[in-house]
Amino acid sequence: MINDTLEYLYNLHNRGIKLGLDNIESILSECKNPESNFKSIHIAGTNGKGSTASILAKLFQNNYKKVGLYTSPHLIRFNERIRINGKPISNKEIIRFTSEHRNFIDQNSITFFEATTAMAFDFFSKNKVDIAVIETGLGGRLDSTNVLKPEHTIITEIDFDHTHLLGETVEDITREKCGIIKDKTPNITINSEEKIKKVIKTFSEKNNTKTDFLSKKEIKNIDQSKDTMKFEYGNQTYKLPQSGSYQAQNAILAIKTYKKSNINFLEKDIQKGLDNWYWPGRMQIMKKNFFYDVAHNSSAVKILANDLKDIYNCKPIGLVVMKNDKIKNDIVKIFSEDFHSLTISSIDSKDILDKEKIKSMKSLTRFDYNENLARALYSLDQIKTKRPKVVFGSHYIAKQVFNYFGFSFDKGMI
Repeated sequence: MINDTLEYLYNLHNRGIKLGLDNIESILSECKNPESNFKSIHIAGTNGKGSTASILAKLFQNNYKKVGLYTSPHLIRFNERIRINGKPISNKEIIRFTSEHRNFIDQNSITFFEATTAMAFDFFSKNKVDIAVIETGLGGRLDSTNVLKPEHTIITEIDFDHTHLLGETVEDITREKCGIIKDKTPNITINSEEKIKKVIKTFSEKNNTKTDFLSKKEIKNIDQSKDTMKFEYGNQTYKLPQSGSYQAQNAILAIKTYKKSNINFLEKDIQKGLDNWYWPGRMQIMKKNFFYDVAHNSSAVKILANDLKDIYNCKPIGLVVMKNDKIKNDIVKIFSEDFHSLTISSIDSKDILDKEKIKSMKSLTRFDYNENLARALYSLDQIKTKRPKVVFGSHYIAKQVFNYFGFSFDKGMI
């Protein structure tokens, strides 16, 4: 029965993306406004939302809290999106919620993300979580999650993404993300670009609050290996059990928010929480010297390539599958300059760059192309080299990547 339920939910994608809060407010009213029954922390941004959210949830969880976590998209299973203390929502709960509210969803043109958001809030309310860490789906101002009245808001690094919906300039995109800033509610951000900071300051002033601008320069990356990240901030040294230089920034955003949450803690408790953290698809080691990462925009891909170069002292060999709207001149330049070699592959999806589109883009013809992802993975796997190898790009490829390496992605806890 879960397959039928998920098929129904996925078919709601056909209703597209509806920016605005009328629909979500209507279905939450139908559910007796569960969003008002738990404390929350709300996170917007372009890169690092999921990692920041998951680190923060783990810190709260380590302090014996009952913690909800809502992130998107999922990698393998729908259930990943909605968790309490790391455990995903059960099939039974997905079926229950969908069955109870299906008529309302149908009659009111509720979209996939609106239905999923309502499901998450209903689940957190029924299970009486102490706090929920909520990641926006798209933007902020008109995102379905923006019905919350959070204890704290976080804006992770902002980059060009979803420009067709959020705006063509970084200032426009920032304005949309800043929509989560609430009256007299503290906010924190990692953004350092002046034109982005200016927009955030304006929103902070309008909402009678203050944004804590975290300085990247104060985060000192001490050591990075293929499976750990050690860094220093404020005379404290921390260690993550996953690589990725950007994770230090995400961790400090989470740590500083956690410290402001008015709960008792010890510094050793913070490190214990970090030790228990795990977030798949981010510099994830699939086998020796072979990584998987969901990097899919220019800044994320640049950092990925640089991190691998720093660890191995040479440029990586890459395999990428990208969505059509992600291919811009800046990311093509990174493909050329920061990878020893690169193969573009594809999967069967209208949203994914395919052979015909690649042929029509002169800038991409310099790269190898293998239209079958499984064969492309095998070919990369067979290369004898000391260079790091990495498959990256769209979340859509996660299942094939994990299946190729024989990974059981989710044993029930993250």
